[in-house]
Amino acid sequence: MKILFIDTETGGLNPKESALIQLSGIVRIDKKDVEEFNFFIKPFAESEVNAKALEVQGRTEKELETEKYRPEKEVYTDFKKILDRYIDKYDKTDKFIVAGYNVKFDIDMLQSFFKRNGDNFLFSYISSSVLDPLPCIGMLQLCEVLPELKNNKLETWCEYFGIGFKAHDSLEDIKATKELIFKIAKLIRK
Repeated sequence: MKILFIDTETGGLNPKESALIQLSGIVRIDKKDVEEFNFFIKPFAESEVNAKALEVQGRTEKELETEKYRPEKEVYTDFKKILDRYIDKYDKTDKFIVAGYNVKFDIDMLQSFFKRNGDNFLFSYISSSVLDPLPCIGMLQLCEVLPELKNNKLETWCEYFGIGFKAHDSLEDIKATKELIFKIAKLIRK
């Protein structure tokens, strides 16, 4: 099984207009983590970069102008190289299952990222199947396997399961999400 654990940090909530600021992930193949990546991205021209989003992430607009943040086109090229290393985009059976917390948002951001770079073929690399702990949590709450907590944020569930991390850094978030997915999978197996 090929899994792409992925998380994004953005300048807002609109995939077409909001800047993709950080893209991080872990490539897992046959139960082994084979690659980790962490890209910092300069906002594209006239993209939304909401001050509140930056505040939550602990970033500043000035920081986004530093050399640490690379142009989208460069990051797109490097990210695509990672995907090409593990997936034959011409083989319909060779796809990543994408994993993440509320991962539909991240997939939407990636799809816009690809389109901005002239590529309509994100789904040549990823399947429509996802591993997302958020809907599993709701089902496990319904079955009274998990309690209802104050909210269903990643931080809240990680705290419940004893997973420590620095929230709103996409690499930290995806590492915590991966651990959370495996803890929930263990619950489901019981």
